[in-house]
Parts: sequence; structure tokens; C-alpha cells
Amino acid sequence: MSPNTSLAVGLGVCVVVVVVALVTSRFLKSEPPPPPPPPPPPVESTVTGQLRYTEGFYKASLLDDFKLFGVAPMDSSVIAQPLVYAKESSGARQLKTEHDSIETPHLKITTRTVKEWASTGNGQGFKYEHILLEITNRTQKPIAYHVETSIEHPEKCKSKGAIPHNAIALKPGETVRRTECLWRPGALLTVKSIEVMELNDLAYYYLSRLPPAQVLLDERTAAGHEVPKGKPCNFVPWRDIQSAAASNDAGWSDVMDFYSRHNCDEYSFWRGYTRWTSPGQLPSHASGAPAPAPTPAPPPAKPPG
Repeated sequence: MSPNTSLAVGLGVCVVVVVVALVTSRFLKSEPPPPPPPPPPPVESTVTGQLRYTEGFYKASLLDDFKLFGVAPMDSSVIAQPLVYAKESSGARQLKTEHDSIETPHLKITTRTVKEWASTGNGQGFKYEHILLEITNRTQKPIAYHVETSIEHPEKCKSKGAIPHNAIALKPGETVRRTECLWRPGALLTVKSIEVMELNDLAYYYLSRLPPAQVLLDERTAAGHEVPKGKPCNFVPWRDIQSAAASNDAGWSDVMDFYSRHNCDEYSFWRGYTRWTSPGQLPSHASGAPAPAPTPAPPPAKPPG
């Protein structure tokens, strides 16, 4: 091999080595992938969120809701007033499953045993005796109600049927019937607690849209809930509600109080909200709230003379 040929071969080998080294280095030292995008800002920090929590937006949405639900308009200062709330049970009370009753200042509660449709595990229906509870609003005002019951062997209630009813609120004088369980000889129903809250007409429709099982009501007794007007809420922060309830930071009355004043399409219950016992500012949210309405400043003193 001539010197020129050897030189050409050597140069070719060097070129190949350099190319391979560059390619290898590029792959071994590739740039790391870009970091994931930051999470979206909280609703309250966006322009839309900030607008939603203004007094003007809240009042404008009220006007839409008055028309939607067909209720007489009322000022937001009326909606901000505290609502009458009462615990009306003095302890657990057992009821027989037929024609036994309890009366409170707001409610009449009566047991019945009637045949209703039940279902088997494969979805087939059959008629069977059910334990029913009739709940009547004795007053001339709409109310939210929470009648908590228990029964032995609730696992045997899974195949019971459900009667359409409003599981959250009652109109003046209204009676609803709900199924408690399948009947069996010797069964007793225990009423554990009774809570009520007096409402205005708008609050009745606001609360009726809530999914009962997501606002601390028993799915066993709330089955069959029907919304009287409008559509069910698209979103309720049920995890936050259940977590707050588990740590005694919130209860049924706190959740009802919030949603009696806020349309669930625009506002969400926030942990830390408690039932108002004095007028508050609307709308209410975690970064601004539920502080009492400010006291108007006194008029400036007139200059002497």
C-alpha cells in the first residue's frame, strides 16, 4: 500500500471515529424533557373567578335565578339574613313499623308498611312489604329537613325500592314518603336525630338541586330524590364536605346554610364555612369570608355654628 493510500485510509478512519463520537455524545447527553406545565391558578385568582365573587355578578345571577325558579325577587340583604335552625329531637327514639309517629314544631313523622317494588340482585322486580316514613312539613314556610334513621341489618335494605320524593326540602304543608327498608317481623325503626332549617322560596329551589348523598344525607333513605325545578347540580365538593364533617369542622346545617344562599352552578362550599348567626356578605368564599356585613360609618359631624 502506497503512502498516499495509507494516509487516505487513516483520514477516513479518523472521520468515522469523530462522527460516531459526535452522534454518541448527542444521544448520551440529550436535553432533559421540559418540566410539566404549572397547575391552573385557583378559580378565585383568575379574572373570571374574581368577577364571579363580585357583588355585581352575584346580584345579576340572582335576577336570572328568580326568573328560572319563578319566585318573587328579593334583595340580597334579605338572602344574607340568618336562617332559623333547630335540632328537634331529644335523643334516639324507636318506632314501630306501622302507624307510629313523632311530632315536632316543624314536622310530623309517621311510619307505614306498604307493598312497593323491590329488586333482586339480577335486576328483576317484585312486590314486597316496605317500611315507609311519611314526613310532613307542619309549617307555612319552606324548610330543609334532616331526619336521620337507623335500622338493624341495613345490608338487607339494598334491594328495597325507592319512591320519588324531595329528600332535602319541603314546601309548606307538603308530605313526602320515603322507603326505609324491606319489612320483616319484629323490625323497629330508630329515629336518631331531627334537624330543620326554615327557608325562603329561592333557598328551597337552590337546596333541592343538591345530590343528597354528597351533602351528608344517607343514601339509603335519600334514594328517589327528585329535583322539583331546574337540573341537579353539576358539581358539589363532596370530598371536602365529608372530610370537614369527619373532623367536626362542618355539619348538615353548615352545608345547607351555604347552598341556601349560593347557586351551585357558580359557587362551591368551602371548608371553614359555618352557619351564619348574623348577617353576612354575599357571595361568600374562602378568601373573603363569611364575615358579618360591615357596620355603616357614622355621618361626619357637622361643623360648629
